[in-house]
Order: sequence, then structure tokens, then C-alpha cells
Amino acid sequence: MHNNLWLVAVIALPALGAVFAYVSGRRRAQYALWSMLLTSAAVFAILSVLLWRAARGQSASFAAANACVMGIALHADGFRALYAWIAALLWCVASVFSFSYFRTDRNLPRYAFFTLFTLSATLGVFLSDQLVTTVMFFEVMSLASYPWVAHTETPVAVRAAQSYLWIAIIGGMCMLMGLLLLPQTLLTARYSAGQSAAEGLAFARLMLPSVLILTGFAAKAGAFPLHVWLPRAYPAAPAPASALLSAVLSKAGVFGILLLSVQIMRESVAWHALIFWTGVATMVIGGVLALLSVDIKRILACSSMSQIGFILVGVGLYGLLAHHGGVAAQGIVSHMVNHSLFKMILFLCAGVVVMNLGQSSLNDVRGYGRGKPLLHLVFLSGMLGLAGIPLWSGFASKSLLHESLLEYIRMLPSGAWIYTAAEWLFVLSGGLTLSYMLKLYVCLFWERPARPDISKAPYLSRASAAALGGLAAAVWVFGLFPEVFLGGAVTLSAGFLQAGELSAVTVFSAGNLLGAGKSIAFGILIYALVVRRMLSEKAGDGRYYISPVPERWNLEDMVYRPLLKAMTAVVAAFSWAVSTLPELLLSGLRRALLRVRSWRVPMPGGNRFTCAAGEFLNNVEAVLNKSVLRDRPANIDFSCALAAGNEELGRSMKRLKRSLSYSLLLFCIGLFALLSYLVFS
Repeated sequence: MHNNLWLVAVIALPALGAVFAYVSGRRRAQYALWSMLLTSAAVFAILSVLLWRAARGQSASFAAANACVMGIALHADGFRALYAWIAALLWCVASVFSFSYFRTDRNLPRYAFFTLFTLSATLGVFLSDQLVTTVMFFEVMSLASYPWVAHTETPVAVRAAQSYLWIAIIGGMCMLMGLLLLPQTLLTARYSAGQSAAEGLAFARLMLPSVLILTGFAAKAGAFPLHVWLPRAYPAAPAPASALLSAVLSKAGVFGILLLSVQIMRESVAWHALIFWTGVATMVIGGVLALLSVDIKRILACSSMSQIGFILVGVGLYGLLAHHGGVAAQGIVSHMVNHSLFKMILFLCAGVVVMNLGQSSLNDVRGYGRGKPLLHLVFLSGMLGLAGIPLWSGFASKSLLHESLLEYIRMLPSGAWIYTAAEWLFVLSGGLTLSYMLKLYVCLFWERPARPDISKAPYLSRASAAALGGLAAAVWVFGLFPEVFLGGAVTLSAGFLQAGELSAVTVFSAGNLLGAGKSIAFGILIYALVVRRMLSEKAGDGRYYISPVPERWNLEDMVYRPLLKAMTAVVAAFSWAVSTLPELLLSGLRRALLRVRSWRVPMPGGNRFTCAAGEFLNNVEAVLNKSVLRDRPANIDFSCALAAGNEELGRSMKRLKRSLSYSLLLFCIGLFALLSYLVFS
């Protein structure tokens, strides 16, 4: 197969641009942003050509069999070229907005470097054509995006970054274990072959490694219960980075889950049921967390978790429906594209508020959007799309997912009640989406301004306004003509998803409108009864929003951190027992049976080296005392000093060997030696 070097250029260009952005940004901070924008624009231009060719059936491929031990394989078919193109487009938008957001920031060169490096790794994930390549770029992406969360270097940001890094490392270790358990043929099988890579293998054997790999992908997607980093990391990161985390990087996790579901576990009903119910839990819990939050960026972060749950419900249904999963496939792709647009719009709107007020609590930003028609219309477009209101694009994708769930319920001969309950949770989650978005919308644009002196100041550059306006218009146009735009995206993705022939679906059908009406009714009811009466109260100058859940009540602080501390204590105790108890036992037996007496050494004991070196230094000292140091002679016994040092070194090494750090050091040395052998053999 002919290697297309443009695929390599697309991934290498941001990595090279990252270095240039950092170096140029050290001279002047704005140069880093210009380098970031120009590099993203160049990548977008190349991917536009690759997407156009993929739409005409001319997919691009690249393979290097000897690179990174197992090789690197890239492929730009319809779906992968589409999502790489969307990623580059949103990176351009975030780069444009960064000029407004980062008015003064000493860390701009670092921010630009890691933003471009993350773009390089993200494109590598979306364009990968084998599992080992996907995981390699995925891990680089996870580590490269860590400085986003820690960018401001405040205690809150450092804590959030720590959680982000822990989850990334734990997920990466689980993925590594899963890869080691998989047959090698699955690691290097090409996705572009067009058939399941696990054909003929027992799914019971593949379930454990697939679940381990799923842990890493689901953590990045923000799926329950691995979502604990998300409500902290999104608010801590700068608004452009938060937008990219939600709009693009979460889809990299979904992309990995899709790969497992389509390429490895396609015929396993248990696997798809696991994905489905994980999606249901994520969808509902994310909506509830968003409803209970009072921080604008935290609400949007939990909303991202909920919308990822909708997508995972579609992924599970696509597998459960088997050959009848065409509608679910359309819903998956449509909602992935829609959610990327919605969250880019909403997080950047939140960034406008934060960069002008320096606050993100609803009680501090209340009424900021009054008298700002552009911000009002842009936010309203993202809100209505996310809530699935008819005539906006979110209605089409959520209707397709809902229709596929109803289709599966009709196919079940018995026991459909549990999936009927899931269908009601689906509708309720749609209502939760509308209720927490109404909470944001009313607070920002209809409540009395909390700080009227600042609300009238200029708030957005023309370039940023044009970028946000273009995205908002796309949401509306996609909603009016879903068969043309979203249908085209689905058609491009059919080959990658192995969806076969996709039947035409009437989006604006009576059933879909009825389902949307139920969600809208639930949303208005929840807003009126819960938000207005229980989660807020009238204050002297407006409305005060209440957070009923204490900050410490979360899975990370109540479960995960104590569990990790307990595991660390157990490992330390085991290490101490293994390294110390045998020595104590042998010492006790020696004293009891051999009656060995202990004696005191009058001076520190040495060895041949310390004695020889000490004698040599004593002779040098004697010569110096008779010549240079005649007036102030030195009086040091180097034999004794070196012997004492040797004895202290021995005691330190003995303590080190008994410690957990020494065991971990030996483990790391052994792992490094193994990896070196694998790479260079």
C-alpha cells in the first residue's frame, strides 16, 4: 500500500510547531499564540484536502512496520478524516479565542507548546489504524494535556491536575495490562481491513483485557465511575483548554471505546450491555451533578459527562441491535459532532464571563449577559442544541439515539421492562439537560447584574466573535437540514463503524417530536420545582443560588484517595515484612542456637580500600604539614574518617533496601531494561 506522507506531516507539524511556539514565545508572549494559530490553520488546511479525498473514496494510509517495535499505522477514511478535521477546526477556534482570553499571562509559551503537542497526539489517536498505535498516541495525549489543568498553578489547579494525572496514569497502567493479555494479532490488526479483528476468538478470553483497556478510554471520556477528575479539571483549566478537553479529548476516549466495540467485542452481548448501562449511569449522574452545581464551568463539565453518557448508550445499543443498528450508528456520529460544537460554544461563552469578571460562581456572574446580544444569541444556540430543542441540531442526534433504544425494546421478546426504565431515564436526562441549562441561561441573561459597572465594558474581540458566531450558526443550520449535514457525516462514518447500508430516517417525525416534548416538559418542571424553589432563594439584589452538596462529598475524597492510601500502606507493610522479617528471624536463630556474642568495635571498621586510601591521604597530610601547612598543620586521621563514612554508608544502604522506594526503584530498573530489550532487539 502506498504511504501517504501527508498523514505524517499532519502529526509532525504540530509537534514541530510546539517547539517554535515555545522558543518564539520566550521573546514575546503573543508570538506563541500566533505560532499556535498558524500551525493549527496549516493542519486544518491539510486535513481539509484529506477529508475531501476521503469523501470521494480516496482514503490515505501510512504504515511503518519497524517503528516503535510493533509499527505505526495511520489511515484517513471517512470517519477518522472527519473527526481529525473537526479537531483541527476547533483547535483553530480555541487559538483565535486565546488572543482575547490571555491578555497577560507569563506562562503563554508553555501553554502554546503543550496545546500544539496535544493536537499532534490527538490527531494521532483519530488517524490511527491499529490498537497499539491508538494506545501510544492516547497516552502521549493524556500526559501532554496535563499542563492545561495545572496552568494557573493555584492550589486548586494543582489539586485538580494531580487528580487528572493520577487517573491518566492508573488508566494507562490498566491499558498496558490489557494489551499484554491480548493476542498480538489484535494489537497490530488494521481497522481499515473492514472486518472484526477478533473473528474466531473466544470472547470470554477477550473480556478481561478489553475491560482493562476500556478503563483507560472511559477515564478520558469521563464515564462513571472514572469521572472524578472531570468536575475539578475542567473548571481549573483556562477556558480554551476546557473547551478542547470537552469538545475533542473526551471524544478520543469515545473513539477508543468504539474501537473496542467494533473491532474486538462486536459479537459479545455482555460487552455491549456493559457499555449501555455505563452510559445510562453516566448520563443520569452527570445531569444530577450539573443541576446541583453553582459554578458555571463545573456545570458545563458535569454536562459533558452526561452527554458522553448519551453517546455511550448509543454505542451499547449499536452492538445490542447487531445488524439492525443503523439508527444507533447515525445517532452516535451525529451526537459526537453535535456535542463537540455545543461544548466549544458554551465553554468559550463561559470563558468570556470568566476573563471579564474573574469569577465563575453563578452568584458572582449573575446578569452579566444582559445588554450583550451577540453573547446572548451564541449561548442560546449552544443551549438549545444541547437540550435537544427541535430546529437545533441536538434534536436530531438525540432523537436518533432515542429511536434506537425504542427499536431495541420492541425487539426484546421478554424482560423489556428494565430497558423501558432506561428509556424513561433517557427522557429524564434530557429534561435534566434543559433544567441546568435554563439555570445558567436565566442567571446570566435575565437576573439583575451582580456587578453592573463591569457588565457594559467591551468583552470580546471581533475575531473571537466571528468564530463563535460561525459555530452558533452551524448548530442552527445543521438543525434545519439534519439529513444534509449530519447525514453526510454519518455516511462518511459508515465504513469505519461497519454499519452497512444506512436507512433514511425521518428526524421530524411525530414520535421524535413527542419524545422531545416529554424531555422539555420534564426540564421545565424540574427547573420550576427544584431550581427555583430548592436550589435558589430570593436575595435583596437578585437571586442567590445554593449548592446543597458539600465540596468534600465526592468519590475522589470519600473513596478513591482513602483506598489508594490504604493500598499504599498494605504494599509498604508487605515490603517491610518481605525485606525485614527474614533478617530478624535469622538473627534471632543465630543468637539462640549459635550463642554468638555481640561486641563493640572500638573504632569504625573499614575495608582494604578505606585503609589504603586513608594511609595515602595521611601521608599527603604529613607532607603538607611539613611544607605548605607548617604554620597551621592539619590533624585528621583519614583512615578513621573513611572507615566511619563507609560504616554510615552501609547503614544507609541497609535502610534503603528495607524501604518501599528501593523495591520500586528495582522494579523501574527492571522494567526499563525489559523495554530497552524489546525496543532494540
